Amino acid sequence: MTDPAYILEGTTDNFDRLVVENSKRGLVVVDFWAPWVGPSLRQREILIDLAERYQGRFLLVSINTDEQKILAERFGVRSLPSFKLFRHGDLVGEYHGVQPEADYPRIIEAYVHKQLDGASREAVAAWQSGDPETALKILAEAVIEDPQNLSLPALMTKILMRQERFRDAHDLLSALPEQAQDAIEIRNLLAHLDFIVTAEDADEPDTLQRRLETDPKDAEALYQLAALHLVKDDLQTALDLLLALAHNHAAYRNGIARKGMQAVLDRLDPKDEQVARYRRELFRLNY
Repeated sequence: MTDPAYILEGTTDNFDRLVVENSKRGLVVVDFWAPWVGPSLRQREILIDLAERYQGRFLLVSINTDEQKILAERFGVRSLPSFKLFRHGDLVGEYHGVQPEADYPRIIEAYVHKQLDGASREAVAAWQSGDPETALKILAEAVIEDPQNLSLPALMTKILMRQERFRDAHDLLSALPEQAQDAIEIRNLLAHLDFIVTAEDADEPDTLQRRLETDPKDAEALYQLAALHLVKDDLQTALDLLLALAHNHAAYRNGIARKGMQAVLDRLDPKDEQVARYRRELFRLNY
């Protein structure tokens, strides 16, 4: 008996087609499991049952991490079971460890029906009509009413970035609680903004190089130089500097080197050999 069309096996070759592209049309749940991990087998049963009950209202893609190690590395899967949720081409949620069984349908239901709230729709309309200040005002008022809705500051940030108000956007996200800063929809935005404002304030490259000749483990020099290379699109040099920083100062600025590497790699072709190499290095660091 074959699986229904909404329960699929994911591989390195088909992941972007099955998950990223399909998530632009609806919710995709990616279940990372291994046959030797008992709890992951239980979670797999629960998710398959839910997928069958929902009859195609979300797509379930199963990843056997024993066979698809590159995908496990790509998404930083450090424990099993783990499942991740994708919408609109982006990773929007992740859960590690077995959840209480009653929580699975609640999680799925929340994301199946998740749409732009009224304030966000108004703000997007104002933004698209050429009035970003009204859009920002609507969102700022909505944040006061619903501070737990992180899609609101995320949308404010994107509007500010379109206006090239990078420092304002960085200040906005930096003011969020630490737990919010680590949320999927905020983490990568903040990492990219941190590179931009760091590059604006950085010393001259020659000065930074001299500092590193004196002390190759100078954390601030490594980070500033990485930021300068990133804004110039010299990604390989930037990633090498971030990797050195992560090796020597893992806790520097709340793990900014690892977060920054992840944010950069998430925007690159996962099939590229160099990207895969950096992901493997990042995977080892996470362990």
